[in-house]
Amino acid sequence: MCNSLLKEFRFKIGEQYELNEFNLKSLKSTFSNGLEYENYEYIKGDFNTLFGIDFFSNPILQYNGDILYSIICEFELSHYSYLKSKVNQCTFKEVTIDVLINDEVTCNLIVKKS
Repeated sequence: MCNSLLKEFRFKIGEQYELNEFNLKSLKSTFSNGLEYENYEYIKGDFNTLFGIDFFSNPILQYNGDILYSIICEFELSHYSYLKSKVNQCTFKEVTIDVLINDEVTCNLIVKKS
């Protein structure tokens, strides 16, 4: 189950920006712990579901130094419990996966470098 969880993702934490650069739309950068993250919306359209659930919006990829640091997938809030149960079944050394309530309508599944 755990290995298949990471295989569900179209992207791998640590991969180079250039692998996706022509499928990305630039967004405003953000700062966390003194580091700047360049944010991009993945617009290709070949990755729009996870565990059979449609995304609420396109995934956001966060890069630092052209290395993928984080993936943010937004879902309808009604999928929160299901996503949380999937994530709680697994632990990984190299990545952290969290499901967080975003607002009254959506939740975010976040995969980031540990």
